[in-house]
Formats: sequence, C-alpha cells, structure tokens
Amino acid sequence: MHLNLIWAQRPQPLWETDWIRWLFQNFQIVEHVAPKFDLFRNNSVYILSNPLSQLPSWFLHGIKRVHGKGLFHLADESFTGGYEIYSSFDFVLRNYHSTMFNNDGIRTLPLGFTSNTASQSHIPPVAERRFLWSFAGAKTAARVDMFKNLQKVEPHKCYLFDNRKPNQSKRLGRAEFMALLSDSVFSPCPMGNTVLESFRIYESLEMGCIPILERRRWMSYYDCLMPDHPLLTFLSWREARQFVQAVSRDGPRMIAYQQEIAEWWRSYKVKLRTDVTTFVSLGLEGSFRSSLRHWHYRSGVNHQVWRLAELLKHASHASLLERIGITARRLIGRMAL
Repeated sequence: MHLNLIWAQRPQPLWETDWIRWLFQNFQIVEHVAPKFDLFRNNSVYILSNPLSQLPSWFLHGIKRVHGKGLFHLADESFTGGYEIYSSFDFVLRNYHSTMFNNDGIRTLPLGFTSNTASQSHIPPVAERRFLWSFAGAKTAARVDMFKNLQKVEPHKCYLFDNRKPNQSKRLGRAEFMALLSDSVFSPCPMGNTVLESFRIYESLEMGCIPILERRRWMSYYDCLMPDHPLLTFLSWREARQFVQAVSRDGPRMIAYQQEIAEWWRSYKVKLRTDVTTFVSLGLEGSFRSSLRHWHYRSGVNHQVWRLAELLKHASHASLLERIGITARRLIGRMAL
C-alpha cells in the first residue's frame, strides 16, 4: 500500500527518524518535508513534534480536505495537551503511555531505538563484555540515586556529566556510547526527564544489554506499554543492586537472561511492525473515525490537574524534589526580572 510520510520538520535531527522508517517498512513510502504545514496529500501520516496548541490554523483547515490521514505525535513526554486535534485525523500514533489514551483510534508505541543505533549482526555474549554495568549521561537526581547504589558493583564504567559545567565533564560521542553498551552486560535505565521511559532502554536492547528499569508501586508502566515483556524492573536501585550482585555470581543465569531478552526484542519488533501496519491500514480506511470523535479528553484546568497527577505517578522521591527545585528557581528568576 502507498503511504505518504509527511515530516512537519526535517527528519534528520529527530531521535525517532530511523525507528519510524523501520515501523512503516511494510508500506510503499514516499517521504515529504513540510515545515510550513502546507502540504496536504491523501493516504498520509503527519509526523508532528511541535506542541499541538501551536499548530497553525491553516493546517487544521487544510487537513479536513485530506482523505486518509493519520497523526504520529512525538515528544509529548510532559503530556502538554491540545488533544482536541486528534479528532481531526483518522487515527493517531503516539509515544508515552497513559490510560487516558486507551481508545481504538489511538495506538501508543514504545519510543524505540534512536537514529544511528544500528543493531549489530553479532551481539557479544556475556563472557566477551568487560563491564558488568555501564552508564553515560547527564547528571540528574534519578541518575545520581542509581549511581550511589551501583557504584560498588564491579567492574563498571560510569560517566555522569553536569550540563551546568559542559567544559568540565566527560561526554561520550555517539560511537563511543554505543561501543560502551556493547561492552556491558547490564544497562541501568533510570527514568527520563519526566516519565519512566527513555530511549536508553531500546538502545540497550539493540546492543544486546540487559536493561534494568525502574518500577513504581502504583503504576505498571511497561506491562501496559509492552504486555508480557521479560524486562527486569525494580522498585528501588538498592533492590536492583542486590539482583545484579546475585546474578553476576551465576554465569549461566546471566547468559539465559541475555538470550531470553534478546530473542524477545527481535520477535517483539517484528510483531509490533505488523500490528502498526494493520492499525494504519484500518485507520486509512476510516475504521477509527467514530472512536476518535467520541474520545473524552481533558482540557483547561481539568487537563492541568490530570497532567500533574499523571507525572507524579512517574516520579521518584529524588526526582520529585529535583523538579520542585527547578520550578522554584524558574519562578524566582521570573520574579527578579
């Protein structure tokens, strides 16, 4: 089936570009770049990472004339709203799970692997990896908490750089980062900026690592996003440390975990691409129009209350205190102007 992929900005800078192209490989794709929101083609998926509330009026007017149109909504990690736009399309693909998006016409997808994260034909086995665990990234409260708990688990390699001191911190290039993952058995994946999920999970899977994920007592995020997954999730980094220490003394058990997770990820990706193909095909035929028209979303104050409650579900104690501090500093800065 012929399908237009219409990027509302140039696709190259996006982390998701390769993943999106991979997901749509079962279609005959023609790509277009339309940063001015002025291209209207039938049988299209519009890829938008801009806040929905900032979409120009002429785009919303023009999209009504398109037959067979879907929205791929990216970068909505903070649940910024504007979801009334969804009803202008025949179906919606998006990232970042929440039960609010449980609708036949909305499909929430994992973030997936980042661009230039090529999966290796040969995945180094556990015995060939130098480090039991590794991490590289900017310093946040969640990541510091992870490091404090895992720092005595050897051998490891960890780079935590401070965004406020860019010239004093060791930053890894893309190739170095992927090489580090390929040389590590476990890959701790602390929560992202506001939600549990991050690209690091899928980068680690592509490199054959065993991801270590955070879990919250009040929310089974990954069970909802990827049902029946075998990924390791823990309520605390202390619990994760105890697990890694125990498994590191049992070579066959580590090998089994790596093989099971690698095989699951390979088969899951294929099934997901098939599911996306079916969903988009049905969407282009108009199967979900009624569902989207009757979807109940929140707006105004109700949305802001829901948004705060939703983000609090993802937060750890450390990340919550950090977010409060950031918000307070911003408010003080505005008051000083």
